[in-house]
Amino acid sequence: MKKILVVEDDVSLLKAYREMFKPEEFQMIEASNGQDGIARVNEEKPDVILLDIMLPGGMNGFDVLEQLKKNSATKQIPVIVTTNLDTEEKVAKTIGARDYLVKANTTKDEIIKLVMDCLQPSKSV
Repeated sequence: MKKILVVEDDVSLLKAYREMFKPEEFQMIEASNGQDGIARVNEEKPDVILLDIMLPGGMNGFDVLEQLKKNSATKQIPVIVTTNLDTEEKVAKTIGARDYLVKANTTKDEIIKLVMDCLQPSKSV
């Protein structure tokens, strides 16, 4: 079973992601802040990460993304940045994000398609 780590502090969005990925039979792992997200990546070795930018606790999504991409054990994991900031795509992709989604402009089907694309062996980063 493929593992998806969702680093998101919005409880209602986490619930929506749980419902979204249940029919796809993914194992969804959750983290509500950046530090927990890094810990969960190291513990669980997810296949894909959905990463919010605005996170509580002093470590934002850009900080998490930088740490993941600097670590040889995690740098190959595809990261899809999910945010309501429509101005930070260039920064996220420069750091190493595979994709950049503005939550308000993205459908459930688009998110599932991006995750599925990341799981295809020929699409590895």
